[in-house]
Amino acid sequence: MVFVILNAILAGCIIYAAVNVSSKVQHATGGIVGILMLEACTTIVLLFALIAVCVGGNETFTALLQHFDIFLIAATFIEISLMFIKASKKGNSVIIIIARIILLVIAGYFAFYKLSIKDTDVFAIASEPIFAKPLAGQLYITWNQLFVALFVFAVPLFSLLIMLLNGENNNSRIIIQRALLCLASLLFGWAGLVMLFFIAQMIPLARTLSMYMVLIMTVMLAISISYEKIFSGAKLLASMISMLIKYLLPATVGAAVFVGAAPLLQTNFALFFAIVFFVVFLFILFGRYATTGLSKLIRYQSNQYDVSFEQALASINYESELSNIAQEFSKAFQDNLETKSLSILIDSGSDEYSTAFNTEDKKYTIKKQQKIREILLNHDINILFRSELESNYFVQPVRDELEDIFDETESEVLIVLHEGNRILGILFLGEKYTGSAYDEYDKQIFDKFYSYFFVFGYYMKNIANASVVGTVNREIRMSSQIITSIQENMDYIRNPKIDVGYLMVPAHNIGGEFVDLIRLNDTSHIMVAGALSGKGISASMSMVILKSIIRTFLADTHDFKQLVQKVNAFIRVNLPKGTFFSGVFCLMDFATDTMYYINCGIPTMLMYSKSYNNVIEIQGKGYVLGFVKDVSKLIKVKQIKLTPGDMLSISTSGLINSHSLRGDQFGKDRIKQSMLDNYTYPASRIAKFTFDNLQRFTSKELEDDITLLVIRYFGKDSSMYIEEEDSAQERLVDHMDSFDADALLADAMGESSGEQNSSDTSVTAQSDEEFDLEKNVAAQMEAEAQVDGEQITETENNINAENIPVNDIIDEKDEANKIIEESAGFDLNDVLGDDMFNDDFSNPNIDLSDIQFDEDPQK
Repeated sequence: MVFVILNAILAGCIIYAAVNVSSKVQHATGGIVGILMLEACTTIVLLFALIAVCVGGNETFTALLQHFDIFLIAATFIEISLMFIKASKKGNSVIIIIARIILLVIAGYFAFYKLSIKDTDVFAIASEPIFAKPLAGQLYITWNQLFVALFVFAVPLFSLLIMLLNGENNNSRIIIQRALLCLASLLFGWAGLVMLFFIAQMIPLARTLSMYMVLIMTVMLAISISYEKIFSGAKLLASMISMLIKYLLPATVGAAVFVGAAPLLQTNFALFFAIVFFVVFLFILFGRYATTGLSKLIRYQSNQYDVSFEQALASINYESELSNIAQEFSKAFQDNLETKSLSILIDSGSDEYSTAFNTEDKKYTIKKQQKIREILLNHDINILFRSELESNYFVQPVRDELEDIFDETESEVLIVLHEGNRILGILFLGEKYTGSAYDEYDKQIFDKFYSYFFVFGYYMKNIANASVVGTVNREIRMSSQIITSIQENMDYIRNPKIDVGYLMVPAHNIGGEFVDLIRLNDTSHIMVAGALSGKGISASMSMVILKSIIRTFLADTHDFKQLVQKVNAFIRVNLPKGTFFSGVFCLMDFATDTMYYINCGIPTMLMYSKSYNNVIEIQGKGYVLGFVKDVSKLIKVKQIKLTPGDMLSISTSGLINSHSLRGDQFGKDRIKQSMLDNYTYPASRIAKFTFDNLQRFTSKELEDDITLLVIRYFGKDSSMYIEEEDSAQERLVDHMDSFDADALLADAMGESSGEQNSSDTSVTAQSDEEFDLEKNVAAQMEAEAQVDGEQITETENNINAENIPVNDIIDEKDEANKIIEESAGFDLNDVLGDDMFNDDFSNPNIDLSDIQFDEDPQK
């Protein structure tokens, strides 16, 4: 009865496995579901035969069921054998169909005509010798032995040999690896069947459990064929050991316990079943934890290069010589991944990619192929292994072309360096010194540090490539010009409802601050202003990547808040560790005169309201991007209604934190005053005047990068609009010398921008908070009144004080005069006189002729 229960459980397990087999395994094995269903039928027929024996059914009918079961076992091994061939050769060829028919006919002939059932109660098979006397004395082989040798051993082994030869002929390492794994699975299955054969000598009905071993072998074969990555030797060995621990150990121990506890079958069936079940379950659990620990150990050994690889990439000094930069980059791969060779091919500007660097000084040229480009970009395939060409469904239409590229470049890995829809270069990695293959962990590392590869490719494309910059002896100077050109490349707003001006001045050639204007459609625009952490070329490269990725996200993201969440995730995962963004995202809706904005740590966001004739802060509380995985609960979409005459000023910390020679901070109040003093000017002029005020205030080199965005909103009152040309070219001329901006803009960013601007898109925003202008203006005026009251009281106290240090006041006055004279270029006393020392000179546009002087200098 116990064998009936065990076979009933097995049939249920096989059917469950067939229904729930993954599409990945089914695609790789080419018919695993059919094999499992065939095994389920075999087990069910065996189950009916066992039931017939238990209830004392007709012996002829029972024998017929057993004959049919023998035929189904042979059919199972035939389908497993054909699976090997189909997995290594595409298509269901006529030869495979003919081979299946011939083998099934032979199996039927053996099962129904050459094999007989000697004892139906114990499923004993009898057969005559193949050869008659006297040859039988020399070569005694029965039909039963030939049946087993042919269908269980010879046919699967022959099919596996064909699979191995197909892998060799196609130079496919993945097929060769699958063949070796399948061989290991077959050896395991055969060992289990042999073990059952010896157990059946003591317990005859144990042979009815043979389908357990066949099922385990089938699962192992399916897993082996579905592997899409090539293992290293250590991982392959670990995988085989894991299979043995997970499957062979519980099966062996279970069989031993089954045989040892067999006497309990007659006396205490419940105790026998409990012992066998408990022991097998215990060893299955042990096998699971043991293989998990082994996998973690192997993964830990592989992960050891994670930290060192990132440190090597992050420590590359892009201000050194070109040869040193390339050598440092290639050394990072050689030391950590044991890569033999590395090549970087960049867009030459024509119809091909040419070698910019190769560790072996080889030169490759690859023709651009539109179909390959579309497949790689449309399916977001940045990293492709040679071993994936057969298993990756998306690249099948261009598989042969990609195979030729791998052969031509003698590489195993292809990394696409793209900016939006434009591929600027391709990185190729050769095989490893050890001969081991690139595995899934390597791919995860490549994906994790993709931003470093992009920076290197971008550098090689725009700095090292002579066709772009002309020479290679002024890398950093030219890189600053390229970065500036990309900063200035944006969709300028040409709408009579609004006037936008901005200013970006780096403290040291280049930096990570930027302003971006992105056109969505005729009625909406996105504005981004802020700064990425870090200094120099590293921060500027991160800025270029971030600016590009925002536009890429807008192609399929139409929710304002979700856009910022994606940007946060990208900064945290793809940019160098510790990188964060502090700034603001604004969505202008001209149709409803509404601005939606998300404060991401912008330090200053001021708004002048014409209705209240006051400047207030509106940024509120904000969180920088890049520090937490999920920023959705921290950020809020705020909404503010804009009326004609309103003006906004958004600036980074460099402006407000700048100090004068005396240590005073420029602060927010001076920005507010500049907004009020220059209200009638265009937005670009207001930004320029504010910066001029800063220069006069500090009278020294900038301490930090300065970014300022000014927005004047006219609404329906278009008469306030001032038409003036304020192009990127004009701004570039202000900050650079002898630089062909038009040519560089067209080459560096023009293509991608043009593609993205070719069609309109839309972004919707749901506000979490509506800014109450009236309430905030009233609160600020009350606060200012309290401050003014305290200042008046303090002034009165000072006036009534005795023993005023007159000499200190005179010294302070002389020092201030000197600072102003040096920055203004004239003698202050000649123009104004001593009595004008306390006047405000923060406005560069003040008309001195309108100032009325008192004749009595004591007043």
